[in-house]
Parts: sequence; structure tokens; C-alpha cells
Amino acid sequence: MFKKISLLVFLSIPLMILADDHGKKEGKSPKEMKKMEMMKKKETQMKKEMERWGRWKPEDCKKVSEASGFFLYAAGEAMKEGEGHESMGHQEMADKLYLDALALAELAANYAVNYDAYCKK
Repeated sequence: MFKKISLLVFLSIPLMILADDHGKKEGKSPKEMKKMEMMKKKETQMKKEMERWGRWKPEDCKKVSEASGFFLYAAGEAMKEGEGHESMGHQEMADKLYLDALALAELAANYAVNYDAYCKK
């Protein structure tokens, strides 16, 4: 019986020593530190993956979005101007402005497609 108790004590001492050594850094447990390291690695991998698949930078995406909005606005203004010329009986000028509005609307749509392809996650 004494041998069993002494063996149990002898084997449990290293476990007690390891249990006291948490190795905390800045108040974080090793499990939390490992989780943070994994999150950093995942973030780095995602950035590399985005570059590999051709994702654009946020500032470039903002420019594309703004350009699309501008072209759509300009198309609307060309339509209004064309309607004005049509009401005055200037059909040729109205047709020209309607074609301009169509071209601007197509540009806006193309920019929107590029935004969807390269900027959305």
C-alpha cells in the first residue's frame, strides 16, 4: 500500500508543476495566444488569396463605385435634356441626347459589373 501511494505521489508531482506554469503573456492564456496567432495567419492568408484572385483595394473600389454613380447621374441628366428638346420639337437633338444617355447608362452598368467582380466578397 505504501508503494502505491508513493508511486501516485511521485507521478503526480510533475503534473502539479506543469499545472502551475501557465506561461501567460499580457494576461492571456496559451490557448488564447494560439487562437490569436491562428487568426493572424488566417487574415494573412485571406489577404494573399484576395490578391491572387484579383480583389481590388478598397480605395480603388470606391472610385469605381463613384464613377458608376456619376455615369448613371449623367445619363439621367442627358435623358432630361433630351425630353426638353423633344418637347420643343428638336427631334434630332433629342435623339442624339437619348443615344448619349444610353451610352452613359451602359458605362455605368459596366462599372457596376466590375465592382461586383473585383470588389464584393
